[in-house]
Amino acid sequence: MGHEHKPVDIYPALLKAFNAGDIDAILACYEPQAHYVPKSGHVARGAAELREIFRATISYKPKLELDVRKITSAGDDLALVVVEWKTKIVSSSGEAKVSAGTATDIVRRQADGTWKIVLDVPYGVE
Repeated sequence: MGHEHKPVDIYPALLKAFNAGDIDAILACYEPQAHYVPKSGHVARGAAELREIFRATISYKPKLELDVRKITSAGDDLALVVVEWKTKIVSSSGEAKVSAGTATDIVRRQADGTWKIVLDVPYGVE
């Protein structure tokens, strides 16, 4: 049998892309019309708006850590994923800033069996 794809499979690729500062690879982890809801509550919709959000974030060269805590499936092609995350940014003056939260993500199985993020709410459990 072939490799069975799981909802959690998208997160190693997202982590690698984020820490490499590769915006195209980050966007490849999301569906083209995905939504991203930052702490401000202003929803970024679609690849162009997500690109702008991630371009601003990556400019600080953060290092991301992820820990998938729970996956709740809704049928064979949709799942809710709860992910604890932490980023560390070091300013040019050497000051470290750490941000953390618990995200709630909706991921969907694609036609090729892989999974992509449809809705990303980084502060979803607050």
